[in-house]
Amino acid sequence: MEMNKNGFQDHLRRFTEEIKSDKFGFDLRDRFVVAWTLFSRIPMPQKWWPAKMPSGNRILSLAPVAGGILGLMTGLVIGLSDILGIGAPGSLWIGVFFYAAVGWSLHLDGWGDLWDGVGSGREGEELRSVMKDSRIGAYGVTGLILAFGLWTSMLGSVENSEVLAACSVAAASGRFASCSAAYKGIYPWESGMGKGWVDTYTGYDLFTAAVSLLIFIPFAPFRWIISAVAALLIGFGMAGWMNSKLGGVNGDVLGASAVAAEIVSLAVFAI
Repeated sequence: MEMNKNGFQDHLRRFTEEIKSDKFGFDLRDRFVVAWTLFSRIPMPQKWWPAKMPSGNRILSLAPVAGGILGLMTGLVIGLSDILGIGAPGSLWIGVFFYAAVGWSLHLDGWGDLWDGVGSGREGEELRSVMKDSRIGAYGVTGLILAFGLWTSMLGSVENSEVLAACSVAAASGRFASCSAAYKGIYPWESGMGKGWVDTYTGYDLFTAAVSLLIFIPFAPFRWIISAVAALLIGFGMAGWMNSKLGGVNGDVLGASAVAAEIVSLAVFAI
């Protein structure tokens, strides 16, 4: 693997040189604007859109930042609902409604498609054709019910004082799992959602994704470490499984990895 071959010090050296560049701030802004637009449904001013589109692998590495911000906003919505006297169950469902509306649904789509695909019992291109079908089947519906149920149940077991931290760290960790799946995955197809993301994702991109995730460590350092490791392993595991069963890692696999890792991270906070 490139991550092992190049080593941590090589990636750190490259990153240090990159942030010293005069163009770093502009490049970071452009990548974040595109990442935010892709991973959320909260609009940004059109004038902020970059004149030149950044590469997909560089955009994906900022997914943990976009996800963490969405999680933070969700935690604030839950907290506000609780202050208004709505109560814990209602506040959690208002929060997950908001979260799904502003961006989580993009990952839930992949989660549901993967459930339908695996439930079909098919492999290779036949499995891919099931996952690409816009209609949802029994397994997909079951997967979505479980995702919403586990998300609200796990978060409902978290102390009120830690809900904000849990939402932000879990959301960021989920997107980091997508990054690790992209790094471990292969992309043999000519087109698709993962084209330009999975097939170009390098060890350095995974390193910068880890730096993006590192932003959220002050919220809960110990649980952040467990969540980050779990997300890395979930992404690797999902990619290895789908490389074998599907023939590669597509956008649906990235989304499913994010949902799975986020639920596991919430479980870490619930313990």
